[in-house]
Amino acid sequence: MIDIKTILTAVFSASVLFLASCGRVEVPSGDVADGGRPPHIWPDYTAITVPPNIAPLNFVIEENGGEFIVRMKADGGTLVEKGPSVRWDLDDWHELLEKNRGKEIMLEVYVKGDDGKWTLYSSPLKVASEEIDPYFSYRLIEPSFVQYNCLSLNQRNLTNFDTEVIFNNSYTADESDMSCINCHVPRNQYRDGKTQFHVRQSHGGTLIMDGDRIKRVDLSTDSTNAAGVYQAWHPTLDLIAYSTNGTRQYFFTKDPQKVEVLDEWSDIILYDVEREKVVYVANDSALLETFPAWSPDGKKLYYSVARRPGGPGKDGLSERYAEVRYDVVSRDFDLASRGFSAHSDTVVAASAAGKSASLPRVSPDGRFLMTCVSDFGTFHIWHRSSDLWLTDLKDGKSRCLSNANSENADSYHSWSSNSRWVIFSSRRDDGSYTRPYITYVDADGNDSKAFVVPQEDPGYYRMLMKSYNVPEFMVAPVKYSRSDVLEALGHDPVRVAYGK
Repeated sequence: MIDIKTILTAVFSASVLFLASCGRVEVPSGDVADGGRPPHIWPDYTAITVPPNIAPLNFVIEENGGEFIVRMKADGGTLVEKGPSVRWDLDDWHELLEKNRGKEIMLEVYVKGDDGKWTLYSSPLKVASEEIDPYFSYRLIEPSFVQYNCLSLNQRNLTNFDTEVIFNNSYTADESDMSCINCHVPRNQYRDGKTQFHVRQSHGGTLIMDGDRIKRVDLSTDSTNAAGVYQAWHPTLDLIAYSTNGTRQYFFTKDPQKVEVLDEWSDIILYDVEREKVVYVANDSALLETFPAWSPDGKKLYYSVARRPGGPGKDGLSERYAEVRYDVVSRDFDLASRGFSAHSDTVVAASAAGKSASLPRVSPDGRFLMTCVSDFGTFHIWHRSSDLWLTDLKDGKSRCLSNANSENADSYHSWSSNSRWVIFSSRRDDGSYTRPYITYVDADGNDSKAFVVPQEDPGYYRMLMKSYNVPEFMVAPVKYSRSDVLEALGHDPVRVAYGK
């Protein structure tokens, strides 16, 4: 007599095994040729160093073939997926990286050719021991020169793919009354909940955000040339150093560059957030002074400085723009008196080498100073020659990053709170759009090959006709809401006064 229950149980078990085997992806066995090189994938995630908490490195395989299988192989686990579009499971990915902190993972791409034979292309990935700050903010902007009605400040969670709009300029006005928003810069990677950004034209002013408190400030005075532009929060005191800049765009008709942004005049001011006062730090009429940055202990202020071609008050920068070359200098700052030393010390003498250094940033551990170095000028995001340079503040030696830079513009950069990661804007992919790239810098200042911030859709950047600008690391997402910002913009700004 046939036992129906036994038959049904056997059929059910076989079905489960069949479904499980259909869902499992396995790498080819047997005769597999060694391709002898890394795989061609987009984005290029071969031979890089990654944080143990980074989002999955999704990519597209760009090899000729009819079938693709990918394996992440390590002592602490293995992940296998089919291609050509590879998207890793978030939880499985993080588990693999966590088990392999400080170790290597082998990326293996198996490609089945038209002849039915498999070829293996592989590349190691190193998982660093140090984590990356989980968030960064940035400005998302179309590469236009006169319009900015589709401009937003965003924040991205680097451990997954969550993205949020911090503020959009369309919230404040219609097409006839637009405003520009820029320079969202947190203090100390937002460890103390303080940040700020600028609004220009309609509802103009600087928004200072301290926790849930937001105030709109007008930093222009009768004694200064303009309101503050590029800013640097003091790490411990409620002080912000700004440059005041008069910039203008010039367009080329016969030049590889699209545009040159000239700093026709610039000075450094210091804003006391509590007292609502500003004073000059540097305002030599013969010099251009811009891009302030504090040391982590707050006892030095770094900034870029260049001599005006032709002397003080002379016009003609548009004809002599290629002669403008900046050095990086520092001024000592006394925390008790809040006063600066009378004279500056040269830290990066770029002009002596026929180069121009801008945007100095000191690593939070105080060891390194990173700058953008180009052939001339200050607005290096438009300069193909712009590279990231590192100065060791122990011995004063400077060098160009050997692995992270590209043949196109590498510019705006930000240090992570543990001084091991740098995020920066790069035009390496197509020369027109800036993308956020990350590099690892070890304790001795050695940099790794840079990689683009991963996206859930590996083809995301190729379809995006906007640029990532001014990336800034953050240890947490910003706390204020858009309604809070709109309320602050609806009030008259606080007018600052000049003097101590």
